[in-house]
Amino acid sequence: MSKNIIDRVNEAYYGALGTDFSKKTRERINWIVTRVTGNKVLDIGCSQGINAILLGREGKKVDGIDISRESIDYAMNELGKEHPSVQASVTFKVSNFMTDDEIEKDYDTILLTEVLEHISDPEAFLKKTLAHLKPGGRLIVTVPFGINDFIDHKRTYYYSLLAEQIGTHFKIESFDYLGRWSGVVCTASPEENLPFYTKENLQKLEQGFYALERDYMQRIGTLAGQTAKQEKELKELRQPKESGDMLYEELKAQIVHQEEYIRQLQIETVELLNREEDALKAALAAVNKIEDANRKASYIEHRYNVLKKSRFGRVQLKYWALKKKLAGRGKK
Repeated sequence: MSKNIIDRVNEAYYGALGTDFSKKTRERINWIVTRVTGNKVLDIGCSQGINAILLGREGKKVDGIDISRESIDYAMNELGKEHPSVQASVTFKVSNFMTDDEIEKDYDTILLTEVLEHISDPEAFLKKTLAHLKPGGRLIVTVPFGINDFIDHKRTYYYSLLAEQIGTHFKIESFDYLGRWSGVVCTASPEENLPFYTKENLQKLEQGFYALERDYMQRIGTLAGQTAKQEKELKELRQPKESGDMLYEELKAQIVHQEEYIRQLQIETVELLNREEDALKAALAAVNKIEDANRKASYIEHRYNVLKKSRFGRVQLKYWALKKKLAGRGKK
């Protein structure tokens, strides 16, 4: 499934795509809206609607059309944030300009901003654009100046090709360079154009190239500075790594020493446990002997008590006592 290609001009205008790009976008948008004449305006390829809304704030009646539903939905949402008077002045709709027969034919100004580079047949497109302008009405065109390899761009514009395409149908009033964009103001007039390659036009073209090259040089300088900074940071990161390697070796040696020490402790602990086990076994043997002697003494005592209680036993006990007594006299 193909992905819709969306121009994010509103976001760029309000700074969502970066400060520098926002500044250049505002300069270009301001150049466009300040060159509008009359009260009735058609914005072909209106994208997210910034031109139409800015003109609507000034009371212009603006019809914005775009082939992208997503762009028109975005523009309608932005318009909904505006004052009711602006909402009453601006309309947006999804439309294919080349096939839409309901577009009016009496506009004072038509905006064709960043559109022509997308068109396969600019001749037919410009011819139809002329049909929707009042006699003497104004067409304002902007296109990227120089190489811009956007996925949907059909060609690269500098000066001659753009001037020849527009000059076939319109009288060119001015040709300006807006950084990385070209801006053309022209009129729906039968008058012939002046020669395209005048000294003034060539000087403007040179100035346009100078501004573009200066911008690229500044960007290259910025990137070079960033690269140098990153190389310095990388070098600084490598130095601690070398110191870290030394520290790693020291820690590794300490760990080996600690592991050997732990191994010796384990050996000593095992030997100690073995000695304790032998001592425990000897103690248990002694306890067993004591318990055995106690059992024998208890047995003798028990036998004595039994004899003592019986008649025969009493006689026998007296006999033993007498025998012991006589044995004692014999010793004297």
